[in-house]
Amino acid sequence: MARTQLKQYVDTIIVSTDELDELAKAMEDILEYGIIEMDDNKLEATISITAALAGLVFKLSRIGGIVVGVIGLVTSLSTDLRSDLERNIRKAIKDMHDTRRFMKRNGYSKVKIEYPFMDYKNMRLITGKGEALRVLGDRWEDL
Repeated sequence: MARTQLKQYVDTIIVSTDELDELAKAMEDILEYGIIEMDDNKLEATISITAALAGLVFKLSRIGGIVVGVIGLVTSLSTDLRSDLERNIRKAIKDMHDTRRFMKRNGYSKVKIEYPFMDYKNMRLITGKGEALRVLGDRWEDL
């Protein structure tokens, strides 16, 4: 099998509480149907994300492109790397939920988060816990 060409880096995104919730749900679907079950039909049927958010996070605005990218990535990985990816995406999802709860409890409407990303061909995935840098309440505040 050819060696998978992956690029890992950090990047920032700015999202609202609703977008963070939507992103967490999309990542849960990717985890369950794309990484664990590797079922492209179930993934395409269940994943729901706006085109704008998909473009911002995954660098793809169409669900079909995300599905093909995820399944292509997962099938190219060794069992150990697939387990690492699963574990890191679980961390990312938990962090998204924790950040959303923090925002709601404290009345913040947006957050600027730095996430670790992994590029594979034309798409990217969040692959770990993020670091909230700034939040928007009445005004932007550094954390």
